[in-house]
Amino acid sequence: MTMSNKDIEEYHNIGLDTATKVFNKFKDGTLDYLELDLNFNDYKVKTEFNDIEPYYVEHREDETHKGWESCCLHGLGIDQTRVAKEYGYKDELNAPYDWTPLQKLAPTAKKFWEDFPAEKYSRIRFMKLKPAGMIDWHNDDPGTTLPDDLCEYLIPINVAVLHPALCYMEMEPEKILPWKHGKVFLVNILKNHRVLNNSNVDRIHMIAQAHIGNKRKAFNELLDRSIQKYGISIWSTNKRKEKHCIHLQH
Repeated sequence: MTMSNKDIEEYHNIGLDTATKVFNKFKDGTLDYLELDLNFNDYKVKTEFNDIEPYYVEHREDETHKGWESCCLHGLGIDQTRVAKEYGYKDELNAPYDWTPLQKLAPTAKKFWEDFPAEKYSRIRFMKLKPAGMIDWHNDDPGTTLPDDLCEYLIPINVAVLHPALCYMEMEPEKILPWKHGKVFLVNILKNHRVLNNSNVDRIHMIAQAHIGNKRKAFNELLDRSIQKYGISIWSTNKRKEKHCIHLQH
């Protein structure tokens, strides 16, 4: 989908940078995702993902989620896959996150994130959903007022390492995200979503919580390039509707 002349004119005249406009649409619920003009297949080395296999730990397992495992490439430790407050830290932005020993097993995955326009990261996780696995309807609303400038907060970047044809990520209302191997999305996880793996192989994604910070110019350039390539309307006056749902902080 390409942008109309009217879209392009409004896009350049609003007076806000692209990141602000995109994240405003996330906050008001009028944008589900933005595909980024990146391809993880340019980095992926299959043997790396075989090497990290022994390090996955159960992420969440209950009546609503099953077959969900993860491990940290960057974080508080390989097996410390949840938010920092669950390990005794008060400030998610300033917890002592660093590259874990998995960096030696997955150097090209690490290189992808080093090349990505972000100042720093909290968690970068390999997230596995086993065959017949399910991540039930939920959203990742932090339960607090979001800052006006999300670039100074943490932005979730989602990378499809292995996304089987019979695996679906669905967002309300009734939208299936067009995932394929190597695609990189900004996903609006403030909205209700779920994942089903109806295939007979693992679904593996990488998810990073990125602090854009001093890389904002390069991040905006990536967003501009992505919007021009894939096309969206990036302004909105609609307000986000609150829904009853499960709130998770992965």
